[in-house]
Amino acid sequence: MKKGQRGYRLFEDLSSGLFLVTGFLLMFYEVVMRYVFNSPTTWVNEISTMFVVWGVLLGLSLGLRDNHHISVDILYEFLPGKVRRLIDFIANLAGLVFCLFFTYNGIILVGRGIKSSQVSIETGIPIWVYYLVVPISGVMFGIRFLTKIYELRHAPSVEAGKEAETIEHYHAF
Repeated sequence: MKKGQRGYRLFEDLSSGLFLVTGFLLMFYEVVMRYVFNSPTTWVNEISTMFVVWGVLLGLSLGLRDNHHISVDILYEFLPGKVRRLIDFIANLAGLVFCLFFTYNGIILVGRGIKSSQVSIETGIPIWVYYLVVPISGVMFGIRFLTKIYELRHAPSVEAGKEAETIEHYHAF
């Protein structure tokens, strides 16, 4: 299980990172071609934008994995451990439901792109290729919400941890 988790983490890191870096390198290439060689390209803006969007959407699961998403916890910190766990469960469940909605609609979007046979004007790439990131990122994000729910369900109680800590503290005297 741990090996699979490490492999998945590496996949998340590499997929997001490679798309972002490639997108930014293509943007740099366009700047050099346009302002140094006075020979702008027609395809780089579209492709670099696609790469950056893919990198960002694939990186959503990284933010959740490493707890880097924005959260407001001013009141949350004052709640008892059991209530916090319930709120965490509900929030992660809501996130999972969103991912299911996002993935489902992404699949519909890709299907419509395939059915329409539309291609990009600048590059001639089928439009569904651009849309493919939506269901892929939805699944990756959903996997992270499922992981959070699993960890929350199988983690020891915060209250039990505090009780054990208090007991150890009193035994030290």
